[in-house]
Amino acid sequence: MSGAPAAGAGPRDDGMRAMVLHERGGEPALERRAIPAPGPGEALVRVRAVGIGVTNELARQGELGGSFPVVPGHELSGTIAALGAGVEGWEAEEAVTATFYLLCGSCRWCLGGRETLCERMGGYLGIAVDGACADYIVLPTASLVRIPEGVALADAGIVADAVATALHVVERRLRVAPGERVAVVGGGGPLGLHTLQLIRVAGGVPIAVERDAARAAEVEARGLADAVVHAQRPDWADELRTVAGDRIAGVVDTVGSQASLAEGLRALGRGGTLAVLGHTPGATLEVDPVRLLLEEQVVTGTRYATREEIRRTLELVALGRVEPVVGARLPLEQLGEALQLARSGATFGRILLDVS
Repeated sequence: MSGAPAAGAGPRDDGMRAMVLHERGGEPALERRAIPAPGPGEALVRVRAVGIGVTNELARQGELGGSFPVVPGHELSGTIAALGAGVEGWEAEEAVTATFYLLCGSCRWCLGGRETLCERMGGYLGIAVDGACADYIVLPTASLVRIPEGVALADAGIVADAVATALHVVERRLRVAPGERVAVVGGGGPLGLHTLQLIRVAGGVPIAVERDAARAAEVEARGLADAVVHAQRPDWADELRTVAGDRIAGVVDTVGSQASLAEGLRALGRGGTLAVLGHTPGATLEVDPVRLLLEEQVVTGTRYATREEIRRTLELVALGRVEPVVGARLPLEQLGEALQLARSGATFGRILLDVS
């Protein structure tokens, strides 16, 4: 299908709301804007909800590039309101989410199934171009991923980031096998608690490492991990090794501080992999090459998720194998408060803006 949307499916003609960042480190401001029109190969999406996390705060601070003014937001769910010229394979009113990356689609990494390493990437949604903290957003149809039946539209946006990112690290970077013990540092955070779930889906044994007592208690109460290491002390690696029977096959570090990286590597067992999923500015990691050699250990990074991984994660949610955890719901106009919650880490789960 191409061209105009189905009858009655088009956007309103009285403009739209948009939350706009006008300067680096500034506070978002509510504005009224004209509804954009999709060009060739594009779709206009009516936004239903937007997930807000630490990445959005980094974008507000200008740490991820881009320019201002800009409408932030990349973890979106919504429905197609209109289609640009030449678009085929999509229809008005389909439920969709989208990838965070503006992919080239033709480099060796995109063609080889590793599009998170795209070498001609055009930047990030909500940073290089206007994002989803608005009533409508224009997206390349190549960026879209269908949301299947059985996935709540209000929650689906966070799947494309906070949940699919976990699938990528579990399957592609760690290759978790049934019975393997895998620890998640920051297991009570929005990325961590979804990573714990995906480890279990892969047949692994998830262990949470969490410094915040309230988050650790919530992980235990929800049964998201087989064990929880309360990491109030900086030297928690010994306790983790004891809990795991000295058989830690993998450590996913969603914090990425110098201390957490060092302890994660220290806790790792023979043949184990340390996957760096978070980053704290200025952190470094000292690695003993002899230990890597003798124990065949791996230290690796992990970056976001592919569109196929987003699709598969949505299917797992539809099947009830994974639950997107939402910690707070706020209206679009309270984006500033949502960013403050992301900075404070005061919620258990992802923060959602209700745009409807």
